[in-house]
Amino acid sequence: MKPLILFFTMAILAGTLLFYKAKPLSPTISINGTLFFVDIAVTKSEIEKGLGGRKMLPPKHGMLFLKDHKDLYPFWMGGMKFPLDFVWIDGNRIVDITKNVPPISDGLIPQLKPSVPVDKILELNAGETDSAGIKIGDTLLFNK
Repeated sequence: MKPLILFFTMAILAGTLLFYKAKPLSPTISINGTLFFVDIAVTKSEIEKGLGGRKMLPPKHGMLFLKDHKDLYPFWMGGMKFPLDFVWIDGNRIVDITKNVPPISDGLIPQLKPSVPVDKILELNAGETDSAGIKIGDTLLFNK
């Protein structure tokens, strides 16, 4: 009886792992056919922390900041340890891109802003906008 229970338990675990590998819990967005897994930042503390403190961001991963209205939201690289590309979004359209923003050096904390009001900001590893061919005017497809 115990081997049978162990077999079914292992089968259920394997099935669960395969299911979530195919359909991850993490929300995804597509830009030009490239799939990005994103962490969502909505609350004040999530937005303030952002990706600060992380040692790295896996390829094809990012952080999507959701705002309740359009504005020229300032961003800075506080606590960052690696460079980023900023994708500025209005609705589901990319309206501006700021590439290869380095982490803070010399204690200076420059603020970044889009050229037009936005309601979403996507942070990706530096260079990923170029490697995915992302450009102003592209649209995002929100998958979850």
